[in-house]
Amino acid sequence: MERGIGSGGAFAWFFQRISGAVLVLALLLHFWVLHYSNQGEVTFEIVAQRLATPVWKTIDLTFLVLAVIHGFWGFLMIVRDYVHSKNMRLFLVAAVWTVGLVIAVMGALTIIGFHPPLPVAPPEQLGGMVQ
Repeated sequence: MERGIGSGGAFAWFFQRISGAVLVLALLLHFWVLHYSNQGEVTFEIVAQRLATPVWKTIDLTFLVLAVIHGFWGFLMIVRDYVHSKNMRLFLVAAVWTVGLVIAVMGALTIIGFHPPLPVAPPEQLGGMVQ
C-alpha cells in the first residue's frame, strides 16, 4: 500500500496535531467559563442562559464537531494502520463513519434545538390558581 505524501497520511497527521491543540484550548476555555466564571456553581439555569445565545450555540457546536472529527479520524487512522483485511477494513471504516455521523447529528440537534424553558411565575403571582 502506498504511504507517501499523496496518500493523505501527511494531512491526517497534521490535522490530528492542529485539531488536538485547538481542542485543548477549547476545553480549557470551556472549563473556565463553566466552572470558574460562576464561582464553581453549575446549574441548569446557568447552562440554559448560556445556550440561549447564538454565539454560545455556535461555540459549543464547533467544539462538538471538532471533537467528533478528531476522535473518529483517529479511529480511522488506527483501522488503516492495523487492519489488513480489505473486507474488515471496509466494514470498520463504514462503522466508524456511521457512528461518528450519528453522534455528530444527535449532538448538533441537541445544541441547535435547545430552547430554554419559559420562566415560571411564583405562586403568589398566579392569582391563587395554585393551591
